[in-house]
Amino acid sequence: MISSFRIRLALLSALLAGMALAAFGVTTWWQIRQMKLRRIDSDVRIHAEREANRRRDYAGWQRTEENIISEIGVRDREDFLLLVEDADQNLLYRSANWPNGVQASSLPWPEQANIRRPHPPPGSPPRDDSSLSSPPPPPGPPARSNAVLEVGGQKWRFGLAKSDTARIMVAVAEASIDNEMNGIRTALIVAVPLTLVLIGVGAWLFSGRSLRPVHKLMASARRVTAEGLNQRISATGEDKEFVELIEVYNGMLERLERSFTQARRFSADAAHELKTPLAILQGQLERAIQAAEAGSAMQSELTSILDEVRRLSTISRRLLLLSQADAGKLRIHYEAINLSRAVDELVEDARMSAPNLNVRGNVDLGLEVRADGSLLEQILHNLISNAIKYNVADGWIMIEAHSKPASKSIEVTVANSSRPIAENEIVKVFDRFYRAQSAYDNNVEGIGLGLSVSRELARAHDGDLFLTASSNGTIVSATLMLPMVEKRKAATSTRP
Repeated sequence: MISSFRIRLALLSALLAGMALAAFGVTTWWQIRQMKLRRIDSDVRIHAEREANRRRDYAGWQRTEENIISEIGVRDREDFLLLVEDADQNLLYRSANWPNGVQASSLPWPEQANIRRPHPPPGSPPRDDSSLSSPPPPPGPPARSNAVLEVGGQKWRFGLAKSDTARIMVAVAEASIDNEMNGIRTALIVAVPLTLVLIGVGAWLFSGRSLRPVHKLMASARRVTAEGLNQRISATGEDKEFVELIEVYNGMLERLERSFTQARRFSADAAHELKTPLAILQGQLERAIQAAEAGSAMQSELTSILDEVRRLSTISRRLLLLSQADAGKLRIHYEAINLSRAVDELVEDARMSAPNLNVRGNVDLGLEVRADGSLLEQILHNLISNAIKYNVADGWIMIEAHSKPASKSIEVTVANSSRPIAENEIVKVFDRFYRAQSAYDNNVEGIGLGLSVSRELARAHDGDLFLTASSNGTIVSATLMLPMVEKRKAATSTRP
């Protein structure tokens, strides 16, 4: 099935036009042939009737035959027959190509017309024809007819005429007509495909012009981002049907822009307003914990509350980062970062944080990027934190960093053993506040914002973040792609 509407329209137009042209061509060809056959019938009958009362010798009939062939327009001498007999059916002339086995007596000759004699004027005494000598009456009009007979395996159109003195037969083979019709048919066979090609090209161009508003909508939809919701499409000069579509699309963008602006403003304002109270609350709790008796129930309770406040503060910071990224107002302070050293330090931190896991590193030396140090550290910390939280007992973590000269980028991969993840959940892991079912089943703490924030921060650095899982769900790999700034030494530092 062809998925392109434009191609389908062009092919359908060509198909319908081809059917119409084929029907028109067949009908026209048939009508032209019938018209030519009627003309041949008329010509052979007229020539037979005209020659029926004429007397000529053999040479005269030969010249007459050539004249009739020329007047009728028969190209091939073999497609014409002439037969002349006198009143007693004695043969006077017959074409040299007369087919064998055809007898003149077997032809459907017409009945001879009655001879018209002049009537005496009124009041005239009767005449005694026996006593008077008078000239013979003039010959009456010949009887004439047409016939179609098959002679020698092909059809002939006969013109027959019979008079008092002779009977004449003029015949033309239908093959002479078919030869002309073959030329017309060949012309149609050549013209129809060319016409279909022109119609197909015309339909393609016309459909492209007609689909121009749709292409404008597609281009606009591709540009729609959190920063591009304010764009609108002009409907000036478009067809009436597309004007309504463009107006609906512009209305949809307006509603989306209004809703997104409100949601973004609420998220940013809420995160910003919560930042100060949470900082104050965290400070007061820390002082209260220090003032409480060591190991007391009060200190333990205050410590639990402080953990929840810190968790709420983390959520607030991440929401603020996301709102700034959505608004395109995320401030990035670029500086030269030794990525190799930063990743090595994170490998050591991961070993200390998860002593029960086998943490390994494989990092190229001399990897350097220009990035915001604190934001880059947050990305890497989120990836390693997830690798630890969603790991299995006595599992492993593999942290790698390599340069990719072909794509002019640096690739940081954090892979770990993992519990099975459903395939339909892989595509949702970057959704905000989304957590896989395995996280709930195993009581893994989290709010579902870590990967969302990390990807937004990576894209803000002109990079990206990807997550893949093995088919059996035992390996999860998070890959961070960052633009390469400089590659120094092509050595590799492998840490067991």
